[in-house]
Amino acid sequence: MIGYLNGLIIDKNEKTLLVLAQSVGYKVFTTTETIADAKTDQKIQLYIHTSVREDDISLYGFPRKEELAFFEQLISVSGIGPKMALDILSTPMHITQQAILNGDIGLLTKIKGLGKKTAERLTLELKNKVIPVAADGKGAISMTYNEEAVEALVGLGYEKFQVIKALSALPADITKTEEVVKHFLKQN
Repeated sequence: MIGYLNGLIIDKNEKTLLVLAQSVGYKVFTTTETIADAKTDQKIQLYIHTSVREDDISLYGFPRKEELAFFEQLISVSGIGPKMALDILSTPMHITQQAILNGDIGLLTKIKGLGKKTAERLTLELKNKVIPVAADGKGAISMTYNEEAVEALVGLGYEKFQVIKALSALPADITKTEEVVKHFLKQN
C-alpha cells in the first residue's frame, strides 16, 4: 500500500493531481482546497489512503496527517465512500468536526450529496471519535460564523471553502451580514 508521496505536480484537474515521484506518475484524488492551492511544476507532499476494490485501485492524498485521519474516520461510516468523504472535506475540516460534535445536521446536509439520514449516522458514529482541530491545525476550537453571509458570498460565485476560510480570520467586531460581506469583498 502507498502511504506517502513526495513529488512534482505535473498536471491537475478539478478532482485530481498527477504527481511525478521516482519517474512514476500517480493520479491522486484530493480536496478542492488542495487542488486550488496546487500549481503545476510545484513539489508536493501528500499522506495517502490507498483504496483497493475488485475493479479499482485509487489514491486519496492530503497535505496533513490530520486530514488523512479524518478522511479515514469518515469512510468508516456506513454510506460514506471516498468520493463523498472528499466532498465533506471540501468544507474546512474544523467546521465539519465542530458540526459533528454539536450534532448540527443542518450544516452537514448542506454538503453536496450528504442527506439527512447519512448526516445523522455520521454524527452518531463519530461524535465520540472526532477530536476537533483549529484552522491552523494546532488545537480544539469553538467557532461560529455568519451562515447568511456565507450563502450570500457563495451565491456571488466564491467557493464555500474559500469563504469559510476567510471568515475564520474575521475581526470579532464584525458580526452583521452586510459588514461580513463587505469585509470579505475588500479582502478578496
